[in-house]
Amino acid sequence: MAQEYHQRLEEIVKAFTGRYGQVSYGTTNGPNGDTTKLLVRVDIPGWGLPQIATLVFIEKHLWDPDPERYAYLYDLHLAPRPGGRFAYHWHDDVPHRHCETPPGAADHHYEGILFDDIGWAAEELFHMVTSGISCRGLRPLRDGPAEAVAA
Repeated sequence: MAQEYHQRLEEIVKAFTGRYGQVSYGTTNGPNGDTTKLLVRVDIPGWGLPQIATLVFIEKHLWDPDPERYAYLYDLHLAPRPGGRFAYHWHDDVPHRHCETPPGAADHHYEGILFDDIGWAAEELFHMVTSGISCRGLRPLRDGPAEAVAA
């Protein structure tokens, strides 16, 4: 299973490098070996230039005795923080979005859709870097999930 994770991570990094900004990445395993987390960070534009945004992609797998549990947290943070935030999350079996604008506004959970395409999420979030973040038209999530812990 570890080899599959490293292969997926390498594919993501290859697809993102040079397309969005400077990429850093890694994996971590839980202390009991029951979780694996992939982390990809993209500094926009990166390479020592003044930062305008950061994309953070986390995929977390919890190896239960029964079925595997999975979560993702794909976030855009405009710089300087808090310059605005938009995110696609799925954890606790609840797909949702976070949207924070104008800067400093309270973060809100909004209805989201479940998807399995990190490339689509990257394109959508990167587009917001230039077009701006808008929460217009998003429907509030009635019973929001507990906030995911990235660690």
